[in-house]
Amino acid sequence: MSHTMSFAQALNEAKQVILQQSTRIKSDGEKLRGQQQTIVEQSGLIAEGERKLSEHAAALEERADELRTLAAKYDAETSARAQAEAVVNRQGERITILETTSADAHRRIDEQADRIDELTRERDALRSQMPTVDDEAALASLAALLTKKAPVKMRLVGEAHAEAA
Repeated sequence: MSHTMSFAQALNEAKQVILQQSTRIKSDGEKLRGQQQTIVEQSGLIAEGERKLSEHAAALEERADELRTLAAKYDAETSARAQAEAVVNRQGERITILETTSADAHRRIDEQADRIDELTRERDALRSQMPTVDDEAALASLAALLTKKAPVKMRLVGEAHAEAA
């Protein structure tokens, strides 16, 4: 056997190589179609995932807006609460001042009531020393009697002075 191949053998080998290559190409084509199908399926999954991510992002943004709104309400309510507490504190201070003023007024009223009682006792004591209506009538009667006798007495005193001179 010689190393030389016949033309028919070379053609048969070439045919075998072509058939092998053809089988490989078909196999590679099927693999490529399978890979393309996988890529299409994965593209669909990726698109679905992106759609879901977009939906989740929109939902998260909506929640973030709600949280911002709630935070603003919380801040407003906290501010309103602080203002209300300040008003309550001021009113508490006013109430304390009014209670102190009221206590002072009650103390002064009690002192004035005591002073009025004291003055009433003094008045009553002085009134008991004052002449009564009967005392005044008797005094007026005595005064009238004295004024009638006074000119007579004066005349007598005048005559006595004249005789002595």
